[in-house]
Amino acid sequence: MNVLILGDGPEERAWALAVAGLDPQHRVWAAYPGFAEFPELAGHADLDEALATAGIDAVVVGGPPALRSEGLRRSAAAGLPTVCLHPPGDGIDVDAYYQVALSRLETGAIVLPYLPARLHPAFHVIEAAVKANPGASIRLELVVNPDAGSLVEAVFPSAVDLLRALLGEVEALSANGDPLGVRPTSRLLVPLRGPGGRAAELRIETGHARSARLAVGLPQGSLVWEFDPGFRQPSRLFRRDHDGGETVETYDDWDPHAAMLDALTSAVAGAEPSPGLIDGTRTLELASAVVRSLKRGRTIDLHYEEISEEGSFKSVMTSMGCLVLMGSLFSLPIALAGPAIGMPWLIYLAYLIPPALVVFLLMQCLKLVLRKPAPEPDSDAEGARR
Repeated sequence: MNVLILGDGPEERAWALAVAGLDPQHRVWAAYPGFAEFPELAGHADLDEALATAGIDAVVVGGPPALRSEGLRRSAAAGLPTVCLHPPGDGIDVDAYYQVALSRLETGAIVLPYLPARLHPAFHVIEAAVKANPGASIRLELVVNPDAGSLVEAVFPSAVDLLRALLGEVEALSANGDPLGVRPTSRLLVPLRGPGGRAAELRIETGHARSARLAVGLPQGSLVWEFDPGFRQPSRLFRRDHDGGETVETYDDWDPHAAMLDALTSAVAGAEPSPGLIDGTRTLELASAVVRSLKRGRTIDLHYEEISEEGSFKSVMTSMGCLVLMGSLFSLPIALAGPAIGMPWLIYLAYLIPPALVVFLLMQCLKLVLRKPAPEPDSDAEGARR
């Protein structure tokens, strides 16, 4: 797979070095703006030129927020399989994912957000245990460096994906942080509730950074996975039973970049993308819900709507309907007052209202030509196939 890498920061450089060290079937084919470690790659003058490079099979979208969101949109519009560093834009802005979700209906592009933790073999063990024990208690703890910035924007979107993968769609959450406000930088605690009353807790603190800890309480004992969020260090999975017995499995050589490329290759071959675009979208929607919870000081219930042409059409038509209604209510008094103020020609504004209403009603017929979204695969059947 010939890979184009957009961006030249530390994460993008790590991707370039990882791809270069993988199986020869994967190569860094092009880069924008380029890396000193790869002088043989000619730097491109702009994003369009980079995406037009002949022979590209996939794109790793990174760079600063503006380049990341634009690069994601352009690569998806070109139908190129894409891995996007997460989040795709500035802060917890989810618009880039929303735009790509609609363009995928046109191009069929495959987009995977860079959320590799759910692909780790230790996580698969935990996931299987939680599915077998729906009442398991779940807690994820992270300690990050004090310079991480806003914990909601910088840490939460990637961390919460693991809990989503275990819980399913989050139905409600509450949050409290330190300091008070919508940008906590010292501590963030988020209890989450999923289908069937299943619960999980995410705790993020600042301090001397150390391994993250995903703990699952089971009727027969517990599973504890300690891992470096960047997967630069080996991780360990502790299996503990109620009798005090403990076994430890160590994972030394797991490469998140290779795992993401394997997931992308499988998705291109027809497998269900995991992590998929909806996973990246949901993490940012949950981050927005955390902000609302911090602002209002209460539990936020979440209701999801499928991203589709039909949903966008309804939103546009609702806005246009409001515009037509407000325009009519504003124009009619002016038209009636025109003769009284010596401007009789204003009466003709009233004649514009019926045509505007007719045009608005006729536009509703455009709904008949919208594409229907493909039906979602049955989750139980999909799980059985995997």
